[in-house]
Amino acid sequence: MGVPYDERPMQTRASTPTDRAVPGDGPTLHARDWGGSGQPVVLLHGLASNARIWDGVASRLTGAGLRVVALDQRGHGSSDQPSSGYDFATLVRDLEAALAALELERPVLVGHSWGANVALQFAAGRPGAVAGLALVDGALVGVAAWAGATREEARHRLAPPRFAVPLEDWLARAGRFDAGGPGGQTWVRDYLRAGVVVDDQGVARSRFHFDNHMQVVDALWDQRPEALFPLVDRPVLLCVAGDPDDGELAGVKRDAAARAVELFPSATLTWFEDTMHDIPLQRPVELAAELARFANAAREVPGRG
Repeated sequence: MGVPYDERPMQTRASTPTDRAVPGDGPTLHARDWGGSGQPVVLLHGLASNARIWDGVASRLTGAGLRVVALDQRGHGSSDQPSSGYDFATLVRDLEAALAALELERPVLVGHSWGANVALQFAAGRPGAVAGLALVDGALVGVAAWAGATREEARHRLAPPRFAVPLEDWLARAGRFDAGGPGGQTWVRDYLRAGVVVDDQGVARSRFHFDNHMQVVDALWDQRPEALFPLVDRPVLLCVAGDPDDGELAGVKRDAAARAVELFPSATLTWFEDTMHDIPLQRPVELAAELARFANAAREVPGRG
């Protein structure tokens, strides 16, 4: 059974983000700074996604008394896209440089999908650097455990589609994620637009290059999340989507979630039942409430030592 959601509305106030350029480990990264005060919260998107996926969550977090920034990782959104550096060691150096530039100390680090793998790598390798770690439907199990018996099989299974579609057809996908009408909410359309480049014929293609995407797949293949779990010295929140369309992956995910709770020193597990992988798009209100409760509690927990 999933953990029931608190249906009471969060206290919110208008929040307009500032788009900022910040240094990474070489490239310039884009940060969507929602302002606010209190415990810092840093939001990392998934593979071939971008910081706008958090727009429905971030404004609610600032309304809950938190200091919130969503970051475009290298190659994504409005950040620079070099031809290398998609291994986890480089990605966490990107994050470290961005946090220093933003003057954010000991944030609650939140990652969705691949962003959860980056967040986990950062927290495991830098004891005391975060106040808490939230993994949103990601980093529960290594790619090598489910995507294929060999690296080649995993690369074949996880290779991204090479799409080329009219921009309006691409943006119409927003209607899949929410009840904002057949065209979807404006912020969801903005998220979709930030993930593509559009030619002079109005045809949209993925902004994140195929070869760079495959570098990420290789890094995911090499990472073993279970080996990192015990190294995290702060409270952990696991937000997991119970998608009925997951098929065989559903059982793998449930076993992995149970194992993660055993291995993390301090973990809370919340199931988002009947929810697709992109929880920030489909359940932003419920996710924001869960993250706000976790972030406000995590800052009260003393670190090891």
